[in-house]
Amino acid sequence: MIERHELRWGGIAGLAFVVLALLGKFLPGTAPGVDEPADAIRNYLVDGRASILTGALLWSAAAGLIIWFAAAFAEALRERDERSDLHMAVLAGSVLVGAAIFVNAAASAAVAYGVENRQPAMTVMMYQWSAVITTLIGFAAVLPLAAAGLGVLRTRLMPNWLGYLALGAAVVSFAGAFGVFETDGTFAAGGTLMTTVPLLVAAVWITCASAYMVREQLPEIRTGEAAMPQT
Repeated sequence: MIERHELRWGGIAGLAFVVLALLGKFLPGTAPGVDEPADAIRNYLVDGRASILTGALLWSAAAGLIIWFAAAFAEALRERDERSDLHMAVLAGSVLVGAAIFVNAAASAAVAYGVENRQPAMTVMMYQWSAVITTLIGFAAVLPLAAAGLGVLRTRLMPNWLGYLALGAAVVSFAGAFGVFETDGTFAAGGTLMTTVPLLVAAVWITCASAYMVREQLPEIRTGEAAMPQT
């Protein structure tokens, strides 16, 4: 039986991740693009220093929560299909994403910390570096999202639409990562289209999956049989 409190706590961790991630994303306000003048970037960092550092702390906490959520989700997949490696891909991918999120949070905090005593050229370089890391997190997220989607479709762990939603989120994240090739405009690294949109799509999937886990509305496991589909 997968109906247990460990699964519920994993779902709560997923919901908490979404809350902290969205707060960490939007609390600092609208960030200037990587192609904007050095003065605009510096003024944003100086004026929003406290909120940027707070956002970095929220993202640091969210990094651990996404791993907790994925571990519970991966365990539910494993108990339904031990012959597949999809649960391992979900767990390994989430560790990669969690580590990338933590590193990016540290990079964002480092950019804002001591900005008033740093040369503008150095500040711009660090700001662009953080934007590139933010964009590449989407590429790292492709593995756990795709594995989760395939796992749902294979095991009927959740309704099929959640499996397709995870695969769709993986495609959006993959496309967003190509922002690293652009240095200005709508498709530039760190921009709304290439980072915020993939985050929001992934957040919708995590929220829906977490809701099923919190309510423990997953099909029961029967010995010697495949997982029973939901009605």
